[in-house]
Amino acid sequence: MKNEKLRVFEAFAGIGAQASALNRLNIDYEIVGISDWFINAINCYDQIQKNGQPEIDPPSLKEQIEYLKRYTFSRDSVNPIKDISKLPEEEITKLYKANIRTKNFGSIIDIGNGKIEMPDTDLFIYSFPCQDLSTGGKTRGMKKGSGTRSGLLWEIEKILNRLKLQGRLPEYLLMENVKAILAASNREDFDQWLGFLNSIGYENTDPMILDATKFGIPQDRKRCFIISHLGKKINVSAKDLETNQILNCKNFIIEDYSNPIYRKEADAAQLYPTRSRLDMWNKNKREPIKENTIIHTITCNMDRSNTAAMIKYFGAKEDSFRLLTIREAFLLMGFTEDEYERVTKTGLSYRKLNKLIGNSIVVNVLVEIFRFLFTDKYSKKGKQK
Repeated sequence: MKNEKLRVFEAFAGIGAQASALNRLNIDYEIVGISDWFINAINCYDQIQKNGQPEIDPPSLKEQIEYLKRYTFSRDSVNPIKDISKLPEEEITKLYKANIRTKNFGSIIDIGNGKIEMPDTDLFIYSFPCQDLSTGGKTRGMKKGSGTRSGLLWEIEKILNRLKLQGRLPEYLLMENVKAILAASNREDFDQWLGFLNSIGYENTDPMILDATKFGIPQDRKRCFIISHLGKKINVSAKDLETNQILNCKNFIIEDYSNPIYRKEADAAQLYPTRSRLDMWNKNKREPIKENTIIHTITCNMDRSNTAAMIKYFGAKEDSFRLLTIREAFLLMGFTEDEYERVTKTGLSYRKLNKLIGNSIVVNVLVEIFRFLFTDKYSKKGKQK
């Protein structure tokens, strides 16, 4: 007998595209926990998803620190914080509130080694780091025991093995990563992973390369998804999920600078016309923006030779060009303007928000996956008292 609510756990949660997708649907669900150690991501997730949640009255600073010491956090997403008490008091309290509201379990390693116990869950989502798989990274791979960031996948193996012993395996698993996971250099390790899932009772869909342009988003972003189901394979393909909505890039790019907020955001994205950036302009210009314009894949750093898009802009510095604004990047990842506005309350800079949104998942794609899997099984229809 299924649970009344779909219980969801988001590993490598980032800013919460998964929860945003579930919010779009008439699904009765509960986020029973997330796992992320990057403080900026936790605070952004909190701002996006806390809508309507009551304000938290924090205990003493000493009690906040003792609570936070249970978990492992990072300020740069690379190195762990050695002593949480050394952070500014305001930052500690902000993290304390966000961690409680998001039900964050911190580092996936702490869950993998059993320091933190996993809650019961029906859907376990794992979008593990792509840095060592992607052609934009160092391609160090995800081999078990390699110590790479992409190798954090194998912490999920530890978690699932423990849940199997406890008789608590989730019914559904959802994996998302770059399509380079299917490259010859990664295929042996990837097949080892799929074989492990088979060995504990899961049946996996064939890898699905889902392109954001097939889901109403004019961004050339292709990602690999696999759904694993306990006991029985789910028959679904990319064609079953694609919506093929009419694309209109003008709905995502904001060129009305009469609004002082939009002008300020564009100024933050403006670049000085150095020689290297003139080369960037020649490679990545999207001028003028047309309805059928397609934006390149949004990455964690848009100030690079192959960027998502460059647009002619007459702004604060001098007549030149700009990158996407962070608002535009959020819209092109399927988030709403309201969700973006909530994120601005974190006070994070352009570069810091760019890093977070570049690591996210297109919400529209997740919506269609969850619609296919859960609208009938966990619909709120008929549950009103």
